[in-house]
Amino acid sequence: MHEQGDAGGGEATPNGRVRVALLTPVGRGAVAVVGVAGTAAPAVVDRLFRSRSGRPVADRADGAICFGRWQSLDGGAAEEVVVARLAADRLEVHCHGGLAAPEAIVRSLARHGADIVPWQTWLRPGDGGPADRDATAHDAAVEARIAVCRAGGPAAARILCRQIAGALDLEIDRIRSLRAAGDDRAATMACDRLLRAGRVGLRLTTPWRIAVVGPVNAGKSSLVNALAGHARSLVSPLPGTTRDLVTSRLVIDGWEIELVDTAGLRDDEPAGGVERAGIARAVAVQAEVDLVLRVTPADRQDAETRRATEGESGEPARFTPAARPAPPAMIEVVSKVDLVADSPGRTAPSRTAPDAVLTSAVTGAGIDRLAKRIVATLVPETTAEPDLLAGAVPFTAAQLALIEGWRCRGPRGTGVSPSARPPCPGRGAGA
Repeated sequence: MHEQGDAGGGEATPNGRVRVALLTPVGRGAVAVVGVAGTAAPAVVDRLFRSRSGRPVADRADGAICFGRWQSLDGGAAEEVVVARLAADRLEVHCHGGLAAPEAIVRSLARHGADIVPWQTWLRPGDGGPADRDATAHDAAVEARIAVCRAGGPAAARILCRQIAGALDLEIDRIRSLRAAGDDRAATMACDRLLRAGRVGLRLTTPWRIAVVGPVNAGKSSLVNALAGHARSLVSPLPGTTRDLVTSRLVIDGWEIELVDTAGLRDDEPAGGVERAGIARAVAVQAEVDLVLRVTPADRQDAETRRATEGESGEPARFTPAARPAPPAMIEVVSKVDLVADSPGRTAPSRTAPDAVLTSAVTGAGIDRLAKRIVATLVPETTAEPDLLAGAVPFTAAQLALIEGWRCRGPRGTGVSPSARPPCPGRGAGA
């Protein structure tokens, strides 16, 4: 869903002009909703709308619902619509869904002097322009209504819905009251809690990214397909089949994940330039993700796997730029355990990490365990501090900057040393 059907904060622009916005997603649909706001909104609508009773919308009481026809300015047939008068300066026009009907209504209102605005602007007070959140009233609930349209999975949507209901606004008010009352210790603790929650809050509208890496023919693509539940990556017994980054979007335990299937790493010379380019991308992408799944095939010799996936120092073969504060978290995954299940006393290479997840894309063994491990690594707050995400959660950089400013003011606004503040967990937290 891209827009909210409940218009909420539609208002006239400062110069008193009427605003109009399409409040439902563009495309096919049963019903479309056009919002009209401004002191002259009822009069402008009455120029184009004829109710079945003949009574103008301007003469109706707030909350009235009127059925009638919207007059076409292009010589076409009139459109049957429902007009809802929400307030003296705010109305909604409900028409047939799709493209033509709402576009014609918006265009006709614009010809009568209305200003067309995006739905994001409609939701914000006034013009929806930037405001000094430290000096004026905050509107986290409004920002959450915009953000929920891009929520990455139901877990993120639930968190944002709590902010729509006012959780973050209420907590911000409480922190301000604590500062005003001189209770700096309680205010600082409240700010610290919000800053910890903000690590996840910033990811509510963007998926967590995971790179799946390992030697050629390690079963990486089959593992991605097993997690995604469909054949997104091409699977073949031939080495080097995956030669570019193949992404798959899925939701695990309510969180949106983007899996990046990469080209197989090998210590010998790649077959061709295309495969070499794929391997280079596989190495580079590991510096850009939140988590790496390092796949080791259960049926492969330990030395061969080690040469392909590790450097001379024994560290994982991935590029980590000097500017990066920490490498991404990593989960060791053993694939193809079904191939060695009948081998006496052996279910994985001997050098496998003791906490590696044993999996089989063929039988499905270990896939659920791997999914749970992924969520626990990316969002450790769900188990380590379960109440953290149940209340107020900041979800924009501007909100976090504001909270950081309050936190650093310290007693009587004198400020605190940055070293006295616990650092916010980075992208690799929970590794």
